[in-house]
Amino acid sequence: MIKNLSPSRASQFKTCPKQFKFANIDKIKEPTNEVQAKGTTVHEALEKIFDLPKEERNLENLHNLFRKVWTDVRASDEHVHLFNDQSEEREWGLDGLKLLSNYLTLENPALFDPLERERWVRGSIEDLNLRGILDRMDRNDKGELIIVDYKSGKAPNAKYKEPRFFALKLYALLIKNEIGETPAELKLIYLQNSTIHTMKVDEEMLRNAEKEILEIWNNIKVAFESNNFPTIKNTLCDWCYYKPICPEFNKNAPSTVELENCNEKIDEINETLEAINLVGGLDNLPDNSPLKNTNLDEINKNLEELNITKNKIVKDIEEFLRK
Repeated sequence: MIKNLSPSRASQFKTCPKQFKFANIDKIKEPTNEVQAKGTTVHEALEKIFDLPKEERNLENLHNLFRKVWTDVRASDEHVHLFNDQSEEREWGLDGLKLLSNYLTLENPALFDPLERERWVRGSIEDLNLRGILDRMDRNDKGELIIVDYKSGKAPNAKYKEPRFFALKLYALLIKNEIGETPAELKLIYLQNSTIHTMKVDEEMLRNAEKEILEIWNNIKVAFESNNFPTIKNTLCDWCYYKPICPEFNKNAPSTVELENCNEKIDEINETLEAINLVGGLDNLPDNSPLKNTNLDEINKNLEELNITKNKIVKDIEEFLRK
């Protein structure tokens, strides 16, 4: 059973519990694609622009930040194989620069300073530990809190905007619970088509957001208890990385049961080691502790063997996914 939930994980479960299982229980990591890399690089450039003096927050420096961020990470294992050739990478980069140019048609970063950027938000709602990172938090001219999120994609038609605010509603709820102040507004900045969507915050919205996330959390717990994570067919299935191993689309998909069991045992061992390290070692545990007689050599050997088995299974599944 997972210990924490983020808005993105919750949305993933709502979209398709089977996809949620592949990503968070089987822990089959989806490789970074060009769209994700572009979004991450653009977000980081937008964060770093506010490190500069106001008079230097211009288009040239924003573009230079994008280039620097990408230069710093492009040779990493996560990104090195993204492009087939330099021309493909160049087109990708030009599109990223265009998104940043679009941003400057919507806001002038030389005119304000955010209250916070890349803020960790976390809190408990009943038995749920909810956490995430919000892009930006501002104060408007009235001194009210505004939660801001950048989107590198295209804004939907205004009448379909409400579902896109799911994560920001949860952030607003957590911020209220943490600092005792209710944000006044949520803002989504869409860079592809230079659009801003906003939504006012009220107590009813926050109550409904709390109710919705607790309902999702309860469904996740039921799925864990029954070990039943069904596939929900939807319009995003054709873009799902896990489609080749989804039984709904491939009756001969490789089983992930052994991988799930490995991950469960690895998590148990890591929790044991974490508890022992937390008190400074076995010698510091009370004599009546069930961990007192733990054989560290044996448990570390088991952990090593489990990780070897897990890595082999993951490698085989990843090779299947790349076919």
